[in-house]
Amino acid sequence: MTDDVILTLSLLLSAALVARFVASLLPVPEILVLVAVGALLGDSALDVVDVPLDSLGAQLLFTLGVSLILFYGGLNLSLPVLRRVWIGLGLLVVPGVVLTAAVVGVTAYAVFDIEWTAALLMGAVLAPTDPAILIPLFVRSRLRAKVAQTVVAESAFNDPTGAVLALALAGVLLSGDGSLAHPVEEFVVDLGISTVIGAIAGIGLAAAISSHRSGIWRESSALAVLTVVTISFFSLDSAGGSGYLGAFLAGLIVGNMEHLGLAMHSQHEQEMRQFAFNLADLITLFVFVVLGANIPFQALGENLLPSLAVLATLLLVARPLTVLTCAMPDRRAGWTRQELVFLCWTRETGVVPAALVGVLAGLGVPDEELYASVVALAIIATLLLQALPAPWLAGRLGLLEPRTREVPTTAGREAA
Repeated sequence: MTDDVILTLSLLLSAALVARFVASLLPVPEILVLVAVGALLGDSALDVVDVPLDSLGAQLLFTLGVSLILFYGGLNLSLPVLRRVWIGLGLLVVPGVVLTAAVVGVTAYAVFDIEWTAALLMGAVLAPTDPAILIPLFVRSRLRAKVAQTVVAESAFNDPTGAVLALALAGVLLSGDGSLAHPVEEFVVDLGISTVIGAIAGIGLAAAISSHRSGIWRESSALAVLTVVTISFFSLDSAGGSGYLGAFLAGLIVGNMEHLGLAMHSQHEQEMRQFAFNLADLITLFVFVVLGANIPFQALGENLLPSLAVLATLLLVARPLTVLTCAMPDRRAGWTRQELVFLCWTRETGVVPAALVGVLAGLGVPDEELYASVVALAIIATLLLQALPAPWLAGRLGLLEPRTREVPTTAGREAA
């Protein structure tokens, strides 16, 4: 068993490195190459990687591992920036996720032979977007700051919200309770529990790694992050909340700890952020290779047309409806027509939907292959149709900031 685990880890790491190198040579998103390499190594092709979605390793990756990714996502958000668009953002990440899940769920119920709760679960799984795709994309594209920060913040916030909704629906589906009142109640309770425990964990972690007298772990900030996220995840799981949302809120608080009157030594902060980045990067590589290796191509082929109908609803109906319903009421943000059009066409599917598929498999939710095939198709479709043309679309809509000319002075070179 030990040899098998080591061999599998070696293959996954090698596959990730090869995928990253290939992606650097091609004008395609790295995640797309990771999924393709995973599919090549899976049982549908070479059959050299065997990491079932319900295995212990995959479950640790999709639960605790993705919580660490979400901690890193929260760590990189700025509260002063979010204040400018907080009304529309708040509507997008809670009512917007529910609206997306409902609209997609209606189509899923119509085209698949599944019950209502299962159809809504499919919508909830597809509702989150992915900051891991959007952040590097927008850094390179010079997208207008307000738009870029809103989309990235939405993707970071709607990941845990979508996860809480999906897990609440999964619990109802497994219990056999056909009432929709129960998942709504469980969703609200999970949000409340997760918010409280996540806030406590974040404040405690911020105090423990700060330069103040309370900073007992300031010299070991990276270890403190790993410890607190791990403990809070299992505390939330035991209390009935979501480790995803708790980890994200903890990261958001630590990333903005100066607003609590706390501060870190610059070296300790740099070490913590670098650790969080490296860990999130490694887990992201594993998630997409494992997802690729588990794509049920037979189920995907059998359900291709219904899956395409679900994705068309997600991209062409649910997303525009969600943006127009949630962003337009935010008069303070002053959204232009061009900005709203860009928001309507930006909702890449990524790591959290992929992780939720693994979690559902571990819980024993029926039709796991159907969810896996639809999510895999959604990742591929949104990367090709949305991520690739996003810089071009932003340029056509006039949303790119002008290039700044560098002044060839000594001060300018030192600043660069």
